[in-house]
Amino acid sequence: MVREWISLKQEVRLESRGGKATRERLDQAVGAFHEGLGQVHHQLQKTLDPLISDRDRMRSESQAQLESQQRHWVDLLLDVRDALERGVESSRQVYRRMGWRRWFLRRDLLDGLGEGYELGLRRIDAALEGQGISPIQCEGQQVDPQRMRVVDVVRRDDLPEGSVVEVVRRGYVSGARVIRFAEVRAVGRP
Repeated sequence: MVREWISLKQEVRLESRGGKATRERLDQAVGAFHEGLGQVHHQLQKTLDPLISDRDRMRSESQAQLESQQRHWVDLLLDVRDALERGVESSRQVYRRMGWRRWFLRRDLLDGLGEGYELGLRRIDAALEGQGISPIQCEGQQVDPQRMRVVDVVRRDDLPEGSVVEVVRRGYVSGARVIRFAEVRAVGRP
């Protein structure tokens, strides 16, 4: 029985040494795994960094190009709108200047011309509104240098200095961003 006890004790010692050696090898393997994982992460980071910077650069370039094209088309649309607005005003002036002679013209001819201009203006205004672009409200307001440019100064005693008297060219905003500055006539010092 003592012999068996001694042999069991030796067997447990051998098992213990084997377990200790296995644990040491496992610790070394885990350490090597972590080291290899760190190297893979470093290599992956080294490979991905240029790709990420290229992606970001391309994204910002395409966004800038898109905004530039959008700005170009909005400018063209605003120019067409200005031309239609001038056409409406011009047709009204012609109608007023004709005096008694307008009774000899077909009424539907003059009305149709004005209606066509108005229809074009409404469609352009709807398209601008659909893009979130709205006109800057100026008349009767104080001059806002971040949204308006004063192109002429008018002397008037009935309005406070810096008040907008007339809009020469309409301005437009998209949210808080100015698309086109309003050109106005404002009251100056008498």
